[in-house]
Amino acid sequence: MKQDTREVNKPLKDLIEERGYTQKSFAEALGLAYSTVKFYVARQKTPGTDITAKMCVLLEKSPKQVMTALGIDVSGIPDDKTESLKPSNPLAITRG
Repeated sequence: MKQDTREVNKPLKDLIEERGYTQKSFAEALGLAYSTVKFYVARQKTPGTDITAKMCVLLEKSPKQVMTALGIDVSGIPDDKTESLKPSNPLAITRG
């Protein structure tokens, strides 16, 4: 089942509000300054992977959805359930 693109393309501000956070309370939950979250929402700064992972947990969204909300180009990144993530011939994998 394909996900609705409107759901995937929501801005970070909308994702934060949908989970019942204010930007200030979201910043507190992340252990960040409110001004830092304001920069993320405005797409003026990009968080590191550790903060992005925390955002995924707090927002209950996939990394791809959160990265899109942050303004990161995710084109070409496969979804978790995409067949291309599986090796074409698992027996061909060798261990060094």
